[in-house]
Amino acid sequence: MQLRTLLATLTISVAGLTIGTAHAQGSDPCSVYTCMAGISGVGTSGGPACTAPIATFHAIQVWDPEFDSGSTAASRRQFLMQCKLVQLPTNLAILNDIITQWGYSP
Repeated sequence: MQLRTLLATLTISVAGLTIGTAHAQGSDPCSVYTCMAGISGVGTSGGPACTAPIATFHAIQVWDPEFDSGSTAASRRQFLMQCKLVQLPTNLAILNDIITQWGYSP
């Protein structure tokens, strides 16, 4: 897996058959982190420039065969952790806020 490529494990089940795994591609993890911090109340909203990064975050979903909120939150956290700046202690607290607010919903 390349640093800037997101592999979201999105398994779609139709009539009990697994269709496959989707690869979500979009914004880099640092852009997604910055925009999500903004809508979480820890920065500015970013306006229209944040539309694609926010969509990238919400596109990370795990279905097995039902929506798995815990695995989705873990996958979203893992994606954001690819941004080196997120690993600073202050930014880890913001990451936790993002995941608490937005990590578990489809």
